[in-house]
Amino acid sequence: MHISLYRIRKAVFFWEKPEIYLISYPKTGRTWLRALIGKSLSLTYNLPEKRILNTEYMSMAAHLPHTVVTHDGAEMLARKNYRELNTDKTQYKNKKVIILSRDVRDTLVSAYFQATKRIKVFEGTISEFIRSEQFGAVKILTFYKQWYEARDVPKDFLFLRYEDLHTTPQTSLHSVLTFLGIPDPSAEVIQSAIEYASFDNLKKAEAENRFSSTILSSTDGNDPQSSKVREGKVGKYSKYLNEEDVKYIDNQIETFGCEFTRPVDHNS
Repeated sequence: MHISLYRIRKAVFFWEKPEIYLISYPKTGRTWLRALIGKSLSLTYNLPEKRILNTEYMSMAAHLPHTVVTHDGAEMLARKNYRELNTDKTQYKNKKVIILSRDVRDTLVSAYFQATKRIKVFEGTISEFIRSEQFGAVKILTFYKQWYEARDVPKDFLFLRYEDLHTTPQTSLHSVLTFLGIPDPSAEVIQSAIEYASFDNLKKAEAENRFSSTILSSTDGNDPQSSKVREGKVGKYSKYLNEEDVKYIDNQIETFGCEFTRPVDHNS
């Protein structure tokens, strides 16, 4: 009987339209956030740890509002020019939306290695990549400016920075879990989820293919730059970008940026 009810609930859930969207540009820390959310739900509702990266399943199993993750048309595999990004966000009217952002410079470095080492959609230097209309700075900035200007379209909206997950993880995760519909998230659960989703543990999980998921799986164990969990640090873009590249990105931010993409002070 339990299995039958579960199957009915699953069928109804996936037929229902999503109520909450977790939206981000690629390589802004979404996998980490999914691990934090998933582990919190696993602990709170006694759900299988192996499924924690499947946000849609976890929200369904926890009887929470139907939650999905999306890049909202900015997937690198699609190779869209920034001009092809959809400015119309009316599909999110009467929905709840979480927008995850990250320092544009760090995002571009991480995206470059994803594009060249994992999904093989770009051939060229990182300097060429950041200037590309399909993958570069102007596309990231356009994506977030569109959402900044449409932030009042959803019925409820939460903006989250990747850097805040580093500096204030307890507060940031509490805000996300509350937004997803968890009443009064436990401080103990939040702390356990943060410890579980540490860089070292997720790196190990990727190497072990612990979750049997393409979301977190290694493509080349001999090349650390091909890993999904690559560095997980803030402000390391200067290791890979020269002064001219950084100046170019900063100029693009100044011209096309918004509050969602303002540079982060890594020394604060």
